[in-house]
Amino acid sequence: MIKKMFLALVAVVINFSAFSEIKKGDVVITENIVSEDVNPQDTLKVYYLDEFVITSSVKETNNLKNMPNAVSVVTPQQLQDTQIESLPDLSSYIPNFFIPTYGSKVSTPIYIRGIGARLGSQTVSMYVDNVPSFNPSAFDFEFQDIQRIEVLRGAQGTLYGRNAIGGIINLYTLSPLSYQGTRLKLSGGNYGQLSVMGSNYSKISDNFGVSAAAYYKRNDGFFMNSYTNEKVDDSENAGARLKFEWQATPNFKALLFSNYDYVTGGAFPYMHIDSTASNFNEPSSYDRHLVTNGLSLDWQRNGYSIHSTTGYQYLKDDMRMDQDYTSKSVFSINQFQEQHSLSQELTFKSATTSRYSWVVGAFGFYDKRTIDTPVAIKEDGMVAMQGHLDVAMQRMGAPLRIVYANDRIDLPGIYTKPSKGLALFHQSTLNNLFDLKGLSATIGMRFDYEHAGIDFSTESDGGDVNLQFQIPNRPMPPRFVEGDTLIEGSFTRDFGQFLPKFALKYEFSPTSVIYLSASKGYKTGGYNEQVFSEVLQNALSASIMKNAMSGMPPGMFPGGNPGTGAGNAQVPSLEKMLSYDPETSWTYELGGRYELLNNKLSLTYALFYSRVNDIQIIKLTRQGTSGRTVENAGKSESKGFELSLKYSPLRNLSFYGDYGFADARFSNYEFDSGEKDNNGNPVMTNYNGNYIPFAPQHTLSLGTGYVHNFRYGSFIERVVANVQFSGVGKIYWTESNTDDSGSELYQPFYGTVNGSVSAEKGAFALELWGKNLFNTKYHSFLFEASDMSTGVVNKFVQNGYPTRLGATIRYTFDR
Repeated sequence: MIKKMFLALVAVVINFSAFSEIKKGDVVITENIVSEDVNPQDTLKVYYLDEFVITSSVKETNNLKNMPNAVSVVTPQQLQDTQIESLPDLSSYIPNFFIPTYGSKVSTPIYIRGIGARLGSQTVSMYVDNVPSFNPSAFDFEFQDIQRIEVLRGAQGTLYGRNAIGGIINLYTLSPLSYQGTRLKLSGGNYGQLSVMGSNYSKISDNFGVSAAAYYKRNDGFFMNSYTNEKVDDSENAGARLKFEWQATPNFKALLFSNYDYVTGGAFPYMHIDSTASNFNEPSSYDRHLVTNGLSLDWQRNGYSIHSTTGYQYLKDDMRMDQDYTSKSVFSINQFQEQHSLSQELTFKSATTSRYSWVVGAFGFYDKRTIDTPVAIKEDGMVAMQGHLDVAMQRMGAPLRIVYANDRIDLPGIYTKPSKGLALFHQSTLNNLFDLKGLSATIGMRFDYEHAGIDFSTESDGGDVNLQFQIPNRPMPPRFVEGDTLIEGSFTRDFGQFLPKFALKYEFSPTSVIYLSASKGYKTGGYNEQVFSEVLQNALSASIMKNAMSGMPPGMFPGGNPGTGAGNAQVPSLEKMLSYDPETSWTYELGGRYELLNNKLSLTYALFYSRVNDIQIIKLTRQGTSGRTVENAGKSESKGFELSLKYSPLRNLSFYGDYGFADARFSNYEFDSGEKDNNGNPVMTNYNGNYIPFAPQHTLSLGTGYVHNFRYGSFIERVVANVQFSGVGKIYWTESNTDDSGSELYQPFYGTVNGSVSAEKGAFALELWGKNLFNTKYHSFLFEASDMSTGVVNKFVQNGYPTRLGATIRYTFDR
């Protein structure tokens, strides 16, 4: 089916080629020609195999080349040379930027400088052609015809608002007004890897351009399920993009685009840490439909510009998971998610050539997400629950056995989470401060308001029990008791934040700058529907005990009937259990950029300190047997530095290195352990000084690229070779930094090596490539889960991908 879909998508692509290649000396370069309305001050020249990339921002009042913030710009040539095909491939290529692999595209957690989250609101926001994505489930898609990627590290609350506490990712695709041509790429490799991409860029007239692109990608999977003797994680992807760009007048331009992405396949190849394969009996898969539409309007006025971006994103997915991760039928979940997101941003921005530059804007959004999460406790789970219930009744000394009437309990639930918000922002930059050329100051402020809510309806089905009396010399017939329960309701919350920013910058020369900045970030709060798994199980147990004990004769239970009378422990309200507060941060940064030796050497550095309040963490409830919760965990701090070097001693040879260090720890995290001391007082657990879980302490990327040109008329015109090393670690897996037995639990530093060699002749290119060439073994994810039947805590892991080898053929045709 998906292949037929791809054929239909690719039918709109008539010819295939790439953007223009031109000669500069002996080195082939890619030059992105920009329409006349782009300000030449917003130009960033990236010295990487002589590639030039033009960048412009609809918000930033500083030139992107020398903005007072840590920013990395990744070019099309870099994406090709380093085999970056989607957002997770950028992991560790950028300093202190890490995206772990958690088994499917349902979650794309991003960690920047030790700040990130596996679930809940994202800490890093992503924009595609200035349209925001509202769900990390929409972050992982195939890159095709990317013009550039910008990664801004550190809090970006002033210009981008909510959920930019760790940074921002901006992706821009090619423009049909700037690029005309078609391109084709065919790639294949081991593990059944196959990828086909095609795109066409055309001008219908001098001022109207149209582009169409489509792709298909598949693999057979990398990990086995020993229970089914089949691969766990086979996948197929297909997608398409249409883009229309109209330069109606020299001062007005309109852009309309629509992206569609579809993915289907297996997921979550989690296995016991001592195993070499998964071993579970329930379906484990993920399917997703993703549509992103955007309309951008630009008016260039005398001394300022007006920019409007309207975005709409639709996401629909289906996730299935065996949540006990074993061959037993214990616990499974099937989550359906449907989301509609509408956003509108309007900015007024001054020309950046003046001494004083400014931007003012407004942003509004409406987001509605519906989650249907039927959870099932199955046969083996019911046996375990029956055993726990028998033990509890024996401890009470009751002459009674409570027996579940069914061998399965279903916990269906539908949760609707609407949210809407409005923001106003302003930023000003004054250049040549105190009449000192090169000195500038930037100040900004944003107010963000958000209204969030949850409507819920969840129940249990199959929770009835039979009472079997065991009273000596007093036979009584069994009694049937209904135990199912229903929970319905709704809650709402309002959030508001002021998000300031301050920065000083001094440009020694056009290629040398130093800056100092401070900015506030904000990650929205909300409601966590996944906690209903535990809430409903507790409500079911309470309902069973209440209904079973009602009408019991006095004296059957020593000390009184359970569930009656006073003295029961006070439990938190349902709203308190569901909700979590916003997370805020301040980031302080000192950095600089320099280009030396006639621009052969590029140096970028940054030192940073971040302080986070009410940090949101993800917890496995009851060692993974009752879902996950999002909780606020006091305060944390992250401090470290970043260093990037690029050196091109020759025009056809370049080296680069990027290193990031982040020491991210809890600074104030203390909570009730649930235990009591000898005096009956609660025992507190203190995690102060522990490392933030899942965030690496080090990221390292090293690489080199070489281009060899042959004489004119040779069978091969040039050979391009690239080698990269990417390393990451140490990564702790729990808030305690230890496992259940108290031993330190972490992934040591590890590295993988990728490489490629391509031969080019005219419009043809043949590339041989390899990923993880030395088959480095590592864990990309680790968690602990308790066996419901035995109580033993097991470690489950997702292993890193093995060595992948393949070849790619490219053919380009320029107009």
